[in-house]
Amino acid sequence: MKNNFIVGIDIGTNKICTVIGQLNEEGGETIEVIGYGVTESKGIRKGVIVDMNTTVEDIKKSVKEAELTAGVEIESAFVNISGAHIETRAGKGSINISGRNSEITKEDVDRAVKHGSGMLLPQDREILHILTQEFIVDSQEDIKNPIGMIGSNLDVYVVVVTATKTALNNLLTALKRAKINVSNVVLSHIAAAEAVLTEDEKDLGVALIDIGEGTTDFSVFEKGALSFAKSFPIGGVHFTNDLRVGIRVQADIADKIKRKYGLGLDADLHNENFETPSVGGKKKRMMPVSLLPQILRPRAEEILEIIKRELEKHRLDKRINAGIVITGGSSLLKDLHEVADEVFDAPIRLGTPEGVGGLIDKVSTPDFSTAVGLLKYGLIDYKNSGEFSTNNKGFFDKVKDFFGF
Repeated sequence: MKNNFIVGIDIGTNKICTVIGQLNEEGGETIEVIGYGVTESKGIRKGVIVDMNTTVEDIKKSVKEAELTAGVEIESAFVNISGAHIETRAGKGSINISGRNSEITKEDVDRAVKHGSGMLLPQDREILHILTQEFIVDSQEDIKNPIGMIGSNLDVYVVVVTATKTALNNLLTALKRAKINVSNVVLSHIAAAEAVLTEDEKDLGVALIDIGEGTTDFSVFEKGALSFAKSFPIGGVHFTNDLRVGIRVQADIADKIKRKYGLGLDADLHNENFETPSVGGKKKRMMPVSLLPQILRPRAEEILEIIKRELEKHRLDKRINAGIVITGGSSLLKDLHEVADEVFDAPIRLGTPEGVGGLIDKVSTPDFSTAVGLLKYGLIDYKNSGEFSTNNKGFFDKVKDFFGF
């Protein structure tokens, strides 16, 4: 890790956000945010790259802005990945421990995890994460780390997260052309969770809803680990488009109205009017705020109902004892939480980035959750390995070495 810097680059549909952190070892290995850069993202649609050259230039601009505010140059970064192509698969590995009453070693754990992760994957997919949820030694359950324990059988439950090779390779290519080495590619759901969820929530069972501009990421954490993740190609831009069509204004005007009034559910505002600018020689119009719920509320209900059905489909609705946390840039849409309270029978709170210092006042809003989470993920990576990889094929090599490819 050069000069104790950790960098996170959140590549989203609406913006590319670069955050630079520095390890503060005097504070018990904490991160101080020392720089950030945010630029418009014009080459991403629904979480995947659709215009390579534009995306490369947008990444460069975001990185340059962050470097200027921090006064440093960066070479490598942790980056996120999301989109409807992401899949999670659950598996179970079981092995016998050689010899009676043998001590379980790291090699035994690796064998068990390899057995549980050894599912055949389609040729077009690449493994991002292999996550252990729970170990069982003989009949003793809920074990986090079995190394050093004595037993004859070791079982492990794992979750394997995969992405399409096309989406992943395009992401790596864009970063390479932007002259950024990739320390690791991190699932957006995991990064956001590092920033906004508490350990107690992840242990008890919690659902995380990250509503971005072009996608909504949905995940569930249980027993301290990710158990389910999915992305939907729907987000804040759909609210803007609905409003643009509903009141016949340009997208930038619709976005401003949306940001000011939200879903328009506040009864105190229903007697107010907002002005729409003239278009094509037509006169300005005055429209009532009370019109907004008719246009925007159905979209909010649609997004939240999709997630509710996924919870019920996978029988997760009774396992989120800590409730639901909503984050992401579009989570700030006024009145969204009121609708969520009606849709879900669970406690709901807004998730904002926590656990870092420095310029926290600049990155403490939900739209920075993934970027800040990438810094915290990087710190965990540093603690586990002692150093960061600066090779953009490093995490692929780790997976291939693990499975013996």
